[in-house]
Amino acid sequence: MMDSPIIMSITSGAAFLLGFLLLAHLRKVNVAANSYLGLFVITLGLAMVEIPLFYKNFHLEHPNWFEMIGLSRFLTAPLLYISILYFTSINKKFDNKILWHFLPFSIFLIFRLPFFITGKNIEFSPETGRIVFFVLRIALPLQALTYWIVSFIKLQKHLKKLHQISSSTEKNDLIWLKYFLLILALIIVVWFNLVFFSLEYLIQFTPFIYLLSVFFLAYFSLQQKEIFDFSKSELNELSSIQIYKKDSPKRVSGNRLNELDEKLRTLTESEKVYLENDLSLPKLAKRLEASCNETSFVINELYEDNFYNFINKYRIEEAKKLLLSEKYNQLNVLGIAYESGFNSKTTFNTTFKKYTGMSPTEFVKANAIMIKKEA
Repeated sequence: MMDSPIIMSITSGAAFLLGFLLLAHLRKVNVAANSYLGLFVITLGLAMVEIPLFYKNFHLEHPNWFEMIGLSRFLTAPLLYISILYFTSINKKFDNKILWHFLPFSIFLIFRLPFFITGKNIEFSPETGRIVFFVLRIALPLQALTYWIVSFIKLQKHLKKLHQISSSTEKNDLIWLKYFLLILALIIVVWFNLVFFSLEYLIQFTPFIYLLSVFFLAYFSLQQKEIFDFSKSELNELSSIQIYKKDSPKRVSGNRLNELDEKLRTLTESEKVYLENDLSLPKLAKRLEASCNETSFVINELYEDNFYNFINKYRIEEAKKLLLSEKYNQLNVLGIAYESGFNSKTTFNTTFKKYTGMSPTEFVKANAIMIKKEA
């Protein structure tokens, strides 16, 4: 990596530009999440710019600034996690507990204060020095690895949360952020190699991996849409939905439960509300004249499923009817998907195969053969 200061300069420049674009909120979506994501990218750029600055002897001419750039690395992982925290929270408000994530940075900043004041490092005995050096060596890698794990787990839980409130997730499943975390995992691997192993064949590819990761994040983050596109009152209601458990107290009384079930059957079987492509839990709750909490409970309790699966099972049954009707000759698979209430061909194909064990085309062929045999 030390042979590639030009590539690292380009990478850090791209990171700074992306960071400022995210902070500028040009698209006015996911504002809080993108603010922290922008700060994360800027600290990533600061870490990368250390290489070209070192080549320019910046560390000799401005040691305090160079040391502060190094300390900013302790902000990188927490900022990413806080960003994901906001991306995945329905109605996330600032919490003072977030400040605890900056404790490692504060500790190491205090530890380095004598250097900023006197220009000299704290002197330790040989034994104490070995311990301090060991802590300094593993602190940052350990922090990065820990935050990567909890960030990935948070994103996994996000999809489950979406299935409780939305019938289509392709626009807000944050799959791009999940892929970026996987790229970050690769970055962590090559970085660990630099810190602990120094395998030459990995070192030479490190700058290019950094550069590609920044471009990947830029491409997806700059075209993202609002994750939870609901009104303020709907967000407040959705954020109060309780996690369903079999042994938890019933949120809806028996009479009310039967009343809502009857209305729900009418909406699904007679009015075919599932054909609405943008159907969400708040919209269904409004049609039921119930709260989101009540609606979610009815689906969880009586149908033993989440909102996403409940609605898409009806859509698949509708699609099966359309595929075997004359409409199949007039519409392609995408047309059938839209007619059934789906928003994309990919989601339709994936969901169809999940419930039938075959693709829509295979389903048509299999039923054509059966019809011929019966004839």
